[in-house]
Amino acid sequence: MSQDLEVLYDKEIGLVSDESALPGRLVGEFSGTEYTVRITYGTRSSEHTSWNFFEALAQVRTDLERDGLKPAVEGACRDVYPSRMALEMGGGRRAYRWPLSGRPATVDIFDDIPPEGYARLSYVAEQHDLNTQRRRRNHE
Repeated sequence: MSQDLEVLYDKEIGLVSDESALPGRLVGEFSGTEYTVRITYGTRSSEHTSWNFFEALAQVRTDLERDGLKPAVEGACRDVYPSRMALEMGGGRRAYRWPLSGRPATVDIFDDIPPEGYARLSYVAEQHDLNTQRRRRNHE
């Protein structure tokens, strides 16, 4: 029995490189227990499905990295990472934005980043490494 496909996100986004930004389209879909993220730009497209949106976005971001691109969304920022509970209970749609000090704020991973925030964008490995370092500091 097939699950109904629900489109939860369908929006224009910026894709940022070292030289410029170009337009892209992000679609986020849910079907039963699977979350799919697709980003289309020009004649190219990347689509991945996972058990949560954050992981599917990370897989799409890895594809975009080959073209030197980062999507200008909160989930692609070095200071944003979801808790295990957000992944399991909310499908990875929300994550913490960790400030240098103070309490984290909760953000939607597909919220837009304005041009003045592009310096916060990171590649997948850098985001993961920074989250690992932050967790270690918090447990010391």
